[in-house]
Amino acid sequence: MRVEDVYLEPDHPLIRDYLHLFHHLESFYDYNPGEDSAFVMRAEKLNRRETPVSREALASVLEQYHAGMEHPAVQANLDRLRQPDSLVVVGGQQAGILTGPLYTIYKAITLIQLARREEKRLNRPVIPVFWIAGEDHDLEEVNHLHLLSEGNTEKIIFPVEAGEKVPVSEVIPEKGLLEEWIRELGRRLPDTPHKSGLLEMLGEISRDKVSLSRHFARLMHRLFGHYGLLMIDSAFAPLRRLEVPLFEWLIQHNETFGQAVLDQAARLQAEGYPVSVDLESDKAHLFLLVDGQRQALYRSPEGMFYTRDGENRFSREQLLKQLEENPARFSNNVLTRPLMQETLFPTLAFVGGPGEISYWGLLRSAFRQAGLEMPILFPRTGITLVSRKAEKEMRRYRLTVDDVLHRLQEKKQRWLEAQVHLDVEETFSHVQTRLDRIYRPLIREISSIRPDLESLGETNRAKVLEQVEYLKKETWKALEKRGETDLRRFSELEAELRPGGGLQERVHNFLPWWNLLGESWLEELVRSPLLSVQTHRVVYL
Repeated sequence: MRVEDVYLEPDHPLIRDYLHLFHHLESFYDYNPGEDSAFVMRAEKLNRRETPVSREALASVLEQYHAGMEHPAVQANLDRLRQPDSLVVVGGQQAGILTGPLYTIYKAITLIQLARREEKRLNRPVIPVFWIAGEDHDLEEVNHLHLLSEGNTEKIIFPVEAGEKVPVSEVIPEKGLLEEWIRELGRRLPDTPHKSGLLEMLGEISRDKVSLSRHFARLMHRLFGHYGLLMIDSAFAPLRRLEVPLFEWLIQHNETFGQAVLDQAARLQAEGYPVSVDLESDKAHLFLLVDGQRQALYRSPEGMFYTRDGENRFSREQLLKQLEENPARFSNNVLTRPLMQETLFPTLAFVGGPGEISYWGLLRSAFRQAGLEMPILFPRTGITLVSRKAEKEMRRYRLTVDDVLHRLQEKKQRWLEAQVHLDVEETFSHVQTRLDRIYRPLIREISSIRPDLESLGETNRAKVLEQVEYLKKETWKALEKRGETDLRRFSELEAELRPGGGLQERVHNFLPWWNLLGESWLEELVRSPLLSVQTHRVVYL
């Protein structure tokens, strides 16, 4: 395995500044993740903090969650979490089928690497924790994966049915459905020396009838349990009991929390940063299970809470009573989840993707209101995997990874032109310019004969230029026909390295890579050094 670290310009202006001009954002975040001193400062702050939830209580809940997913490395980290000086690095994701896109895997790897690095530097236990968002109810976000096969990327849906707004932690496929679907996936994968082992592993964790989020946890445990990665499902009922104090605070101070977020959003926008989170002023930023459906709560000016359909209304006192009686009915939204994590864990750092880091910028004032401090927000590792076949094709066309990631269409177009030594765009542009120069004086000349000839002349000019444009397109088609083999190779490169024009890590699933290479590539990624917060890793396999 060969590694090359490259720079990728972030799409979001806030992320660009977060990584390169952090001083522009010091009023929105507490720590610069690129400064080593930030980790020392944060650890010292946690030493002085009165822990909202005891480490013993937290470790006991995590131990309950790992029943059936035992490993000596996991048990060792559960024991180390109980130590009074332990810290965690935490990050999470929705429970995508078979882990979903590759960035889920990379987030886990970053957690393991960052915990390892900071434990060595701080000389105290630092434990990686993966937070599974099992409370989320958007099944269409997690019920599919994209499979790279024979130069194409195909979306494959797991055909599980569930009621509307049912949390993923409660979506339990019929027995045998998942095993059959995995066998069908196997038929789509090319035969390799690693295929039977991969399918056997997936079949082993899929035999029992469990929820989608539990199945996700089993697979993540299989991939990373031997590195001591701990996991917790946000919908795990024993965890909810530890969360009651913050839910109480969020209900009692709902107006001030919501206003703090709105004020911070206004400040971000005033600084020129877009806000991607939907911030309706009446949102309560909490969910409640009502008749088995996870319903978002809203708040009226009078302080009543209600569901969007208006069929359920609650006073503050009624919500607090429900919380006391059945805390499992309550869950966080995207903006209250960070505060909940901070309440539960002695968090040295949170590992997040660009979107997460962006919306955390709305929360500094809210953290302060709750008597909390933002942890360090550490960007997850970004990786592009390059197979030997792709590397060979890149050499054939003299392409760098930077070319493939940023200018593949331009490179393809230039190659087509070079095949016949014809610059199509320049040639036709020259013709269009010359025609325009001929027509302009002609139209002025004939308009003096009869006024309506000017309009007729303009129409005629447009039709001639339209025919020239049509001829240009046909020329491109002819060139493409001549290079079908090479165009197919370009398409395969794009499907592997830049599917749909986006980053590979946001589309591909890990299955084709394991099928091609076995488990060793994943182990090598974990062993590699932690990536700088400002770079993207290209891995030649």
